[in-house]
Amino acid sequence: MARPAPRMIGREPEYARLLAYLDASEAGVPTAVLITADAGTGKTRLVDEVARTAAARGHTVVRGNCTPSSATRLPFGPIADLMRDLREQHPELRDAVTDEVWAGLAPIAAGWGDGVPDASPAAASDPALSHARLFAAVIVTLTAVAVKQPLVVIIEDLHWADPASLDLLGFVARKLADQNILLLATSRPPKQTEHLADFVFEFARLEVAQTIELEPLPEGAIAEIITETAPGLDGAVVEALTVRAAGSPFFASRLARHGDRPGLPSDLDQLLRFELRGLSPEARHAATVVAAVGGRVGFDDLDALPGAGAAVEELLERDILTEAGDDLRLRHALFGEVLGAATTPLQRRAVHAAAAQLIAARGPVDGEHALELGRHLRGAGQIEAARGQLLRGARYALETRSFARARDAYAELLALPPLSDAGTDASADAPFPDRTTLLLEAVPAYHWSGDVAVALELLDEASQAPGADEARVAYERGRLLSAEGRVAESAASFRAVLDLLEAADAADTAEPASVGLRARTLAALARDLMNQGDMAASVRTAGQAMSDAAAAGERQAQIDARVTRAVAGTLVPDPAPDASGFAERELRECARLALDADDLETAIRAYGNLTYVLGVAERDADVIAVAREALEKCARYGPVLSIASSVTSNYVSSLALVGEWDEALAVARAALEESVSPSMGLYLHSEIVEVQTLRGEWADVEAHLESARGQIGDSVYALQFVVNEAAFELWRGRTDRSLGIIAGILDDLRSQDDPDIVLQAAVVALQAHADAFESRFPRARNAASDAIADAVIELVRDTAAQESLSALGLNLVRVCEAEYARLHEGDTAEQWRAIAESSHATGHLFEEAYARYRGGVRALAGRASGEASDLLSRAHEIAAQLGARPLADRILGTVHAGGVKLGATLQKSERREAVAGLSDREVQVLELIAEGLSNRDIAQRLFISERTVGVHVSRILGKLGVRNRTEAARAAGALNLGVPEHSD
Repeated sequence: MARPAPRMIGREPEYARLLAYLDASEAGVPTAVLITADAGTGKTRLVDEVARTAAARGHTVVRGNCTPSSATRLPFGPIADLMRDLREQHPELRDAVTDEVWAGLAPIAAGWGDGVPDASPAAASDPALSHARLFAAVIVTLTAVAVKQPLVVIIEDLHWADPASLDLLGFVARKLADQNILLLATSRPPKQTEHLADFVFEFARLEVAQTIELEPLPEGAIAEIITETAPGLDGAVVEALTVRAAGSPFFASRLARHGDRPGLPSDLDQLLRFELRGLSPEARHAATVVAAVGGRVGFDDLDALPGAGAAVEELLERDILTEAGDDLRLRHALFGEVLGAATTPLQRRAVHAAAAQLIAARGPVDGEHALELGRHLRGAGQIEAARGQLLRGARYALETRSFARARDAYAELLALPPLSDAGTDASADAPFPDRTTLLLEAVPAYHWSGDVAVALELLDEASQAPGADEARVAYERGRLLSAEGRVAESAASFRAVLDLLEAADAADTAEPASVGLRARTLAALARDLMNQGDMAASVRTAGQAMSDAAAAGERQAQIDARVTRAVAGTLVPDPAPDASGFAERELRECARLALDADDLETAIRAYGNLTYVLGVAERDADVIAVAREALEKCARYGPVLSIASSVTSNYVSSLALVGEWDEALAVARAALEESVSPSMGLYLHSEIVEVQTLRGEWADVEAHLESARGQIGDSVYALQFVVNEAAFELWRGRTDRSLGIIAGILDDLRSQDDPDIVLQAAVVALQAHADAFESRFPRARNAASDAIADAVIELVRDTAAQESLSALGLNLVRVCEAEYARLHEGDTAEQWRAIAESSHATGHLFEEAYARYRGGVRALAGRASGEASDLLSRAHEIAAQLGARPLADRILGTVHAGGVKLGATLQKSERREAVAGLSDREVQVLELIAEGLSNRDIAQRLFISERTVGVHVSRILGKLGVRNRTEAARAAGALNLGVPEHSD
């Protein structure tokens, strides 16, 4: 079997260039290519793949390798290697050249055995003549092979080549003309030796010469290499390894195999140690200091180090340090790991002291670099000086919303020993905060980085301190509990704050700041009351909060309370006229005001509630637009998906409803990779389960079910999760399991306030009952099953009578009635067609496809084959577009079993899937790719997001087995999809 074409991740353009040169050599147009790059950047892999391709085409491929000892060995070492390789592959070569030519090879023929004449006495006594004969003999010998079959000559690692080999290689490149030869040479950037620099200069002037400079790969390509090498790695591990690999594909693959184990893989560790061997103590110390300050320094930064000048020269000569503009940098960051691991505690202290001195010498240290300086001061044992810098760095990180960085900084501060002179720090302009103040400062950093459990522990410690501000501690605790969804506990904390403030007022000990705290507390309590369903109390409390906030100048609390009042005002028993329109306008304004005030938390909350209000109005397209706007505007603060829980959940829900499943999965998976609350995690897993169930991705569903079960607790999403689990069992064809799951939650459904959850569960239960009935042969009634179905439809009818249902809810009622009728063999094609049309009106594609499928089945039973063909064809088109394979399979089974004449749409879909495994939507995207449209143009043409287009393009390339859009366009032509086959 032929080996598949390699995936040159991140190197596709360079690989394509080299293949073009290979093609040219076959036509008698020779090329000499010099590939330069730092070690580990992929030179060898690139050359190896070209050599493999050339050999597969019948080329002769010969190689010569330079090593660190090449320059000290006899001249022409790598040339001797490749000529020996050539002779072994072509034993007939001796007879193809004259004795004079063969004798000319004598200087490099040691060890060849018999058959190589000695050099003539004149040549032996005159090295210049001997070299001239050798140069000519090499050219003649290479040409003698190339006239019979194309020849690829490879010389690797020219930076270690001896001057004579460089001269000979340059001579060969100059003499290439009309030969079937491709000459490939690799080198690190040419700065080690004068001879190499001269060679590169002369080489670049040759007509046949081409140069390729490989830059470090971008992080996306490195992450792809890591995940391809080790597919099971956690996302956080992939991210960390990507940073460590620093653009090197070689290091990336080695680190990926090592995974999340500490240290470096042994082969990589030994390789790096080998390159560092023999460094002087001064050079090793200088390199370790450079590593400690991030791997990059200015030329003058190292002046303060002992012996810096000679050390830098040594490091540059050894290629440990390289020049980068006006700076010096470690050739690779992993050198720093190896150097650091080899230092003693005393040496590490000296390195940190030097690093701190270097940073301080650059001038006044700003907040961004204070944390780095503080860590080096701490490492140097200068604890008191470190303390102030660490605090500056922690506060700066919190202010700039680098929450994980701030959390780590506060953790370091809290781990330091107590101040030597309590409450002061000689290095600071102001008294250093006491531990209790520091604990309260640290809470937001832990909160926003997702470590809520630790934040609560900090509050517990703060509350035990003598003279602790009980009201502030209780307020911060309430905020944390509310963020975790524990609204009953958080509301109790906020009421405790109000009680404490009221007691202080009564005792006339209240401070002016207490008015602001009361406003913030009332705003937070109003939010909790809304989440608990007490809308009237929420509106009332929000109004009080707004009054207090205005008096105290608490702008954030005022906006926060406005958000709550707007949303709760739409949910009170008798909302005001146009309450929904008022809420939308208020929430948009609150989002704008919060962003203007650089208040991320309130802005995200306003956006989240806006998506909720729009979702209740079933304006899914608007929900999606607002969610994208929210995440885009908040992106300047860093990752926001995990803290924008309501935005994310409503976004994913609307995407799933309107059939943008790829984007829904992408957003949900991205959020799960961040720090999310257990409740939010359960919701995201549940949404993925729902979509992947309808796509038939059983293994992925089971993985998410397993992950989610540990997060159920008392989450508000628990019931929805159980319903989705029952739907999974239903579509797997395990109706008994599905019915068992629903039976277990019937009592919970009867007491459920959300009618949509009740109706969704009823749809699953009744569909499972009907499927089970239809699968029996012969069909027979089951009294126990019928009794349960009767109880479910009764619950549906009670829900419909008692609630003012949304359009979605009304359609779910219709589906329940149709499934109940199907259980009794009384459903009709007209009934299902009406459901399909109402689903189409709301943009709920899967529900439309399923209803058309059921209508088609019923039409077939009534011998209305034309109507059945119409319904089933449209159902299959939608199912294929969504990638809903289980439904598509059922539709096709019905079509074939019923002998329906296929509609044109269905025929086209079947042909496409049979040819390429593409869904209809993927074929649409492929056709537009073939027209030359960009992702943005495709998104506008198909009315989907650019992100979704990117997902489709990735899936298309994978299914077609092509590497880029050009090859995909060619494939479109080959598949006869209505587009011309492209050529370059």
